Amino acid sequence: MPHCKLGRVVSATLLACAALLCVWLFVLPVAVVALSSVAAHWSGTIVPDGFSLRWFERLDGSDFDAIATSLEIGFGVAVLGTALGLWLALALEGRDRRGLGALVDTIAMMPNGVPSVVLGLSVLIAYHKAPLDLSSSAAIVVFVQLALVLPFCYRCAAAALRPELTVLREAAASLGAPPAMVLLRVVLPQLVPAIRASLALGFALSLGELGATLTVYPPGFATVPIVVVGQVERGYYLPASALSLILLAVSLAALMLIAARAPRRRQD
Repeated sequence: MPHCKLGRVVSATLLACAALLCVWLFVLPVAVVALSSVAAHWSGTIVPDGFSLRWFERLDGSDFDAIATSLEIGFGVAVLGTALGLWLALALEGRDRRGLGALVDTIAMMPNGVPSVVLGLSVLIAYHKAPLDLSSSAAIVVFVQLALVLPFCYRCAAAALRPELTVLREAAASLGAPPAMVLLRVVLPQLVPAIRASLALGFALSLGELGATLTVYPPGFATVPIVVVGQVERGYYLPASALSLILLAVSLAALMLIAARAPRRRQD
């Protein structure tokens, strides 16, 4: 009995330490940003000297344009990454991973092992001259973020391709169903959770991407991370906190919509 009690105490202590560490690393920084966004002045004190909404009131059209740009790029990258990742996972399903399949899998995961700044510089050098000059277009931002997001989307889809799904595909094909019908009526319904997770992950990664985007973005283009970094470099921490909080709220709402499950139909 004493050993059981000691084990429970140790387990509870470790759990409490883990929870405290998570709060310290993840919750507290967000709380500080939220508090900074409504602080009238905050310097050298534990809490702000006063509270005000003036930082939100001072946001202008360029700030809201940056929010809109971040959301547009995020949705585009998430959809493209999910579609390409799903296609790649289906194409490699059942293939021998020691030959061509292993090579394609390695290439698909390669951006995870390359620093984002290096990847951004590589894309900028490769696509800044004719015949394919993307240096002055927002497409280069989509391209480089897609390269960073694709490995995660691919893994989401590949992990969901269970052996049971392969059996269902083969059964549907043996009954005479065409490939398009097998994909739409058998495969995709089974992959809805993975598709939803891929969309949410791709969207979140795109919203927070800075290194590669900062390397390739064209003149006149700005996402919220780029604007926030510019404000922080000039010492405008409180306005940067207000803009960051708005992006956080909008992105959380978008992620909740992506992750929301459709209500199940009642069976008669």
